[in-house]
Amino acid sequence: MKVSRMLLFLVFPLFSLAQPNHFQIPFQDVNADVFDFALTGGMNNPQFSEIDLDGDNIKDLVYFDRVGDVVVTFLNGGTANTVDYTFAPEYIYRFPKVENWMLLRDYNCDLLEDLFAYKYDINTGKVSITVYEASRDGQNKVQFTLVKNIIEFHLKGQSDLFNLANSTVDLPAVDDIDGDGDMDILNFNSSGGYVEMFKNESQELGFGCDSLLYVFNDNCWGRMYESGISEFIDLSPVIDSCSGYPNWNPIKSARHAGSTILTVDMDNDGDKELFLGDLSFKNINMLTNGGNADTAHLTAQEMFFPQNSVNVNIDIFPAAFYVDVNNDAAPDFIAAPNILANSEDDKTWYYENTGSASFPVFSYQQNDFLVEEMLDHGTGSAPAFVDFNDDGLMDIVIGNGEKFINTFLQQSYLSLYENIGSANSPVYKLADSDFAGIKQYNQQRLVPTFGDLDNDGDEDMILGLESGELFYVANTGTATVPNYPNIVSNYAGIDVGQKSCPQLVDADRDGDLDLIVGERNGNINYFENTGSVSSPVFSSTATTETFGFIDAKLPGTIEGNSAPHLIDHGGEFFFFVGNETGEIWLYNNVDSNLSGIFNRVNNVLDSIDVGEESVLAISNINNNGSFEILMGNKRGGLQLFSEHFLVSVNSVAENSKSLIIFPNPSEGSINILFFNVINEEVSFQITDLLGKMIFSQTIWVNKETKLNLFDLAAGTYILTIQNNEGNFIKKIIRK
Repeated sequence: MKVSRMLLFLVFPLFSLAQPNHFQIPFQDVNADVFDFALTGGMNNPQFSEIDLDGDNIKDLVYFDRVGDVVVTFLNGGTANTVDYTFAPEYIYRFPKVENWMLLRDYNCDLLEDLFAYKYDINTGKVSITVYEASRDGQNKVQFTLVKNIIEFHLKGQSDLFNLANSTVDLPAVDDIDGDGDMDILNFNSSGGYVEMFKNESQELGFGCDSLLYVFNDNCWGRMYESGISEFIDLSPVIDSCSGYPNWNPIKSARHAGSTILTVDMDNDGDKELFLGDLSFKNINMLTNGGNADTAHLTAQEMFFPQNSVNVNIDIFPAAFYVDVNNDAAPDFIAAPNILANSEDDKTWYYENTGSASFPVFSYQQNDFLVEEMLDHGTGSAPAFVDFNDDGLMDIVIGNGEKFINTFLQQSYLSLYENIGSANSPVYKLADSDFAGIKQYNQQRLVPTFGDLDNDGDEDMILGLESGELFYVANTGTATVPNYPNIVSNYAGIDVGQKSCPQLVDADRDGDLDLIVGERNGNINYFENTGSVSSPVFSSTATTETFGFIDAKLPGTIEGNSAPHLIDHGGEFFFFVGNETGEIWLYNNVDSNLSGIFNRVNNVLDSIDVGEESVLAISNINNNGSFEILMGNKRGGLQLFSEHFLVSVNSVAENSKSLIIFPNPSEGSINILFFNVINEEVSFQITDLLGKMIFSQTIWVNKETKLNLFDLAAGTYILTIQNNEGNFIKKIIRK
């Protein structure tokens, strides 16, 4: 969720708008088995933590995904010895927006896990670790307060503070390493190879465990060196020496290997073993600590952990996590890929702890934990609604960016989910995992859109591609029995550069289908159909490359990945745009203004953030009169939002013969002047364009009054005034 942030003492959640309504409907696989977590948005590089989200004294499950920097939350049913989770998206909006990594750890001993995360401070340029303290709101639900913008440390015997630098790709250990009750940090140094320890001196300085006061304690924690050129870790033969020991000459590398760290006391001896994942390898290496709590000495290694079970084998760069998955009070072991490039985008390895919390023993259970119950098409997903069999029910076709097959092969395809439910209760079942046989063409990042381009009564298909070109796939069958045997590549010679994202829609309302195409650069291209309903003609040059004058790029970024979707509601166009940030932007002022500037509308959609590369499809799939918005994202999954109260601005009735409102647009306040003296109570209400109440007040008015709008964000609103003469409705604009 995108919200404004202060440097310190900001409590989450703070909402300028209501939460979006996540909508859940049944999805089935090809065997009619229901996906329990179908619409969670997918999973690529998850990082698992525990926290009691709802105050029921049961630890719930949270994962943070590096891809898109998103939080996904599950409530734990608490059934003993059972994996018992329910997707709970309402808690997502209680977490601050962080990036690259996030771990929940209780640093202040209040039995509620706090939040540690990567931090780049844009003001100072420092890369460090940020900390949010967890607490409970009036409903006993978790919320977070920023208490440490960046973590700093001092050297022993010195008072100067230095930034605790942190890599974007590494995953540090945040744990009580020395057993004194406060939260220490293990982190690879900037050049890689050696693990550094930053000791928290909160206890030593008399603050108990509620402070974050760090000293640089050890530049060679565990007496180990990781070269990154072999799974083998070099271990020092003695506890009191690192690389200076004459009989220990580790094979050194010039590069930072890139590593993930988990610490667990596996043998209940008071010191921490280390689980290490490396950028270059598939395995997790467990290193046994033969030292003590004050001085770690790693003396043995289990390179392909666990040797007693199926070894972790993740392409590439695994990370390890320690959470109680099955409610038996013995934390379990999870491993997952820690980087997107060439990694398995649908694998999460779960090992049950068949020992105890004091003496863990991990036994392999599965390599698709949680993700087996999700709609997940690898990396990237792009949905389209289409009634592919003409039964009156909207089906779904999903294109993907790529699906990991092996290190050298990723595959893109279309999946068809047929609506086997009813007009009021949709149920989607996987009907074809290679819809239209698109796999054979070896293209990447498929974005489908449908429309009857040749006016023969059935749905044809246009596909956007990674290359920026388009495929045209004509339906040579019928509306009820479609057939897509052939493609036309480089359709109409259109090439928008990279990541074309098309929509077929009659944008100019002349009766034939035009093309609106988003692209990597963030602008939106409009191609007018200058042919006819049955014989479309598109120029290879866009009618305009600045449709709506919208740029989906954020300042300082190079990718926008605009994903346009134009819909008609009540005779008026509304223009939705997905983008690189994972948000939805909504615009009006489209009709008769295709070469002009569209108006950005602020509304509840602004709080949606599905990660990266949001691509959307919109339809009313349950016959309730409102739209549903299906969102794809870079993680390969889907999320569904119900859209209520979409108000048509141009069709708002305005009865203002008895009063005038000025100035409009306003920079902060408006005056309401009645033509006649009324001497009565008047009710004033302001709503946004989705019907959300922003302001409500009833006051005694003689002839005129003033309303203060300084707290309103810039945008268009609906002002309703009610007195004895009736209702007066007026569009107002806050500049």
